[in-house]
Amino acid sequence: MGGPGDAATRWRRREDTAMAGRRGALIVLEGVDRAGKSTQGRKLVDALCTAGHRAELLRFPERSTEIGKLLSSYLEKKSEVEDHSVHLLFSANRWEQV
Repeated sequence: MGGPGDAATRWRRREDTAMAGRRGALIVLEGVDRAGKSTQGRKLVDALCTAGHRAELLRFPERSTEIGKLLSSYLEKKSEVEDHSVHLLFSANRWEQV
């Protein structure tokens, strides 16, 4: 096998760079409730799309699913859920969106 400068290694690096470019970027907006995260997210998606990029807005929790409804109830302090369970519910809610 060749060293770091051989043709196969250079080709793999180019391939890795090309694949990374196709995966895109994940931009996360964090903040307290009612801080304007959704508004800023929509503005960002609009600006990216206007500039010719593909972009979509995802919000979590997605409250329309059964798991999302459980999380919504927990976040609104209408139900008690054990901490580890809440963590798993948030994870499951994200997987629902895949």
